[in-house]
Amino acid sequence: MNIYVLCTVSAGLNTLELLRRKLPIKGVIGLSKREATDAISGYVFMGNYCSAKDLDFIPVVGYSLKSAADQDLLRSLEIDVLLVLGWQRLIPGWLIKHCRIGAIGVHGSAHGISAGRGRSPQNWALMLGATGFSISIFYIDEGIDSGTVIETREFPLTVFDDIKTSYYKVSWLTAAMLIENLSKVTFGSRGMLSEGPVRYLPQRIPEDGAIDWERSKQEIFNFVRALTRPYPGAFSALTDYKFTVWNARPFDLDGQVIYEFTSGEIVLRYDNNDLLVKVADGFMLIDDYSVTPESGKELLKEGLVLPSIRFRDQLKEIVDRHYRRYPDFKIHEDVLNRMDR
Repeated sequence: MNIYVLCTVSAGLNTLELLRRKLPIKGVIGLSKREATDAISGYVFMGNYCSAKDLDFIPVVGYSLKSAADQDLLRSLEIDVLLVLGWQRLIPGWLIKHCRIGAIGVHGSAHGISAGRGRSPQNWALMLGATGFSISIFYIDEGIDSGTVIETREFPLTVFDDIKTSYYKVSWLTAAMLIENLSKVTFGSRGMLSEGPVRYLPQRIPEDGAIDWERSKQEIFNFVRALTRPYPGAFSALTDYKFTVWNARPFDLDGQVIYEFTSGEIVLRYDNNDLLVKVADGFMLIDDYSVTPESGKELLKEGLVLPSIRFRDQLKEIVDRHYRRYPDFKIHEDVLNRMDR
């Protein structure tokens, strides 16, 4: 069986590393090397990995795979199964049909594959406080995460998880499902149709990461851990600087407040530069952050009130942006209901 992998992100690379120990991977299809400004969050040039692991690397020019050169190159490959482990576009119909058995994708959400189609499902799960995540492998068709499902598994999301550990868990379960199913002698028969109402999660962009310091400790904690590395991070925009928070946790004082403070106010800057910031129902301890340009760190003094962007307004813009582009793709109620809080 000729198994090829289509991948250009670190999460997919993590899955591939687990797969290649158990499955005969024929080659990896990835983007040709490009500038950092043309790369998405978590982008990896797969050529370096393939060289180190002695795998064939097939470089393509663009995500769309529309160029004649890309099509000729991929049509020259004898592909039985194409594993799509991190690609930022829908797979074109000609490539799906070119695969003898099929193309297999991975998708999931806190609500399952049907009720959580679309973009940024792991970010949304953490941001909205989900306690579990469902991940499926499925045969890709020309729709959006709409092909027949091969298998589904679930894992818990705990207070110890952030977007990085969520990706690690998805990689592990994805690899386990693919190894088990691709090792079956009878592999190739179609799976079960996904069931339930179809809902979508809207795309997020880096500008959607502005922090609302008027929210609760738990909400800000979820927001930060959903957007931390390898994503651009949650942030506050100072006058000429960007203050990005990579790690923040609730700092409970059980009502022992010395003075009155304003939400977003830096209450203390400790000797090691950790920051204690007031939020709606208490304090957040920020122990990993950056300022761009770096000289702006001098602004982070006690008494500075970090600017807020109202979360409800931000969410409304995300929803409006989605419906302008996809008017018929109904957003999941769990996202819509947050605009009423």
